[in-house]
Amino acid sequence: MATPSAAFEALMNGVTSWDVPEDAVPCELLLIGEASFPVMVNDMGQVLIAASSYGRGRLVVMSHEDYLVEAQLTPFLLNAVGWLCSSPGAPIGVHPSLAPLAKILEGSGVDAKVEPEVKDSLGVYCIDAYNETMTEKLVKFMKCGGGLLIGGQAWDWANQGEDERVL
Repeated sequence: MATPSAAFEALMNGVTSWDVPEDAVPCELLLIGEASFPVMVNDMGQVLIAASSYGRGRLVVMSHEDYLVEAQLTPFLLNAVGWLCSSPGAPIGVHPSLAPLAKILEGSGVDAKVEPEVKDSLGVYCIDAYNETMTEKLVKFMKCGGGLLIGGQAWDWANQGEDERVL
């Protein structure tokens, strides 16, 4: 992976401000691993967007899934899928739960399509953080060089009750 500073520059190219939706209550991301770095930090020092490498792939994590479907974040979303895609020209897959993201990307000339499953032919897959059935496939996809753009709130997962897993 490029240095975190070079990756940060690629992700932030042309992004001059964050216009995140006020009604989307994000969680704070906890960065672990030497390859992870913050991309967006709020005034309280909480990380709301982070990035990292994983295996031969890369990932960008957003602390609320609504950030992935906001047209006002288009410059950042375009930078994110561009940075995540290690195979120039490879299509971008978007899970049906984020269908508006496919329209945002397509409207900017990106080859994006709604795909219910991650496929090896994709350069990047975009999904919310609530689909546990695809976890193994997503990990394999990244280990093999794919890019993952994912968003969700940890508090939503924690409020679902009985599972006591942490980190």
